[in-house]
Amino acid sequence: MLKSNQPSFEEKWPQMRPIVLKLLKQEPVTHSEWQELFYAVHLVCLWDDKGPTKIHDCLQEDIVTFIKQAQSRVLAQREEQALLKAYIVEWRKFFTQSGYLPLPFWQLENALQLSVGSWFQGKSQSSSHNSSSSSSKKSNHSDDSIVRKLMLDSWNQSIFMNIKHRLQDSAMKLVHAERNGEAFDSQLVIGVRESYVNLCSNTEDKLEIYRENFEAAYLQATSAFYRLKASEQLQADGVKSFMEYADAKLREEEARAERYLEPGSITALAQCCVTVLIGDHLPTLLAECAPLIEARE
Repeated sequence: MLKSNQPSFEEKWPQMRPIVLKLLKQEPVTHSEWQELFYAVHLVCLWDDKGPTKIHDCLQEDIVTFIKQAQSRVLAQREEQALLKAYIVEWRKFFTQSGYLPLPFWQLENALQLSVGSWFQGKSQSSSHNSSSSSSKKSNHSDDSIVRKLMLDSWNQSIFMNIKHRLQDSAMKLVHAERNGEAFDSQLVIGVRESYVNLCSNTEDKLEIYRENFEAAYLQATSAFYRLKASEQLQADGVKSFMEYADAKLREEEARAERYLEPGSITALAQCCVTVLIGDHLPTLLAECAPLIEARE
């Protein structure tokens, strides 16, 4: 076949892009369009040497554009609970599509991985040894899609990095309100936490983003809340009532942590509560305990 007759990225992308945009927007895609996208990706990766890189770059551009549109819809919400609801809706739709959009691009994944493998082979013998270890490590995660990682990383670097502090602050204010006896939709806090967990594309540590952001903010907010409340309670009601208060709050916070935190965070939350409720007031508690024990209280 003459080179001039070979399929190229420039020829096929205008046919592929509308289908990609439909998938991003969760619009209906016909069976023939789905097959057409698979075949077009296959042809470009097979015949156009630079095709895989061009597809990847254009995918990234369209994904980032879509994310910025989602960000605009979220930021249009001024009220805190409305902001959380809008973010959770946008995130869940996007996360769902991160399981579908990569499917037609398996040939792209193979081509890009092959390209990386060829680069490793061109290294010197000593570098080659190190690289093969790295390649072997990569092969253990072959089920992790390049396109899916591109989607999650793009969301992280775009909308998430821009509004994560607002998300955390809004979620922590709701938890604060619950601690004060106010009712709210707990799914808002749960939805934010789930987005932090599912957003991470680091296969070595899937909870990295959650732990560094949501868990850290939750522990800080818990400590700040009880640092104030515990001092007030101790001064107002004395040691005996305070110990009953502390025990009740430890149980309450453990139950709350089971709703709002990942299982691995519950120990850290318990330690935080013990420190702020007991540890910070230990000298006062110890000084008052002896008379209580003598009085059999």
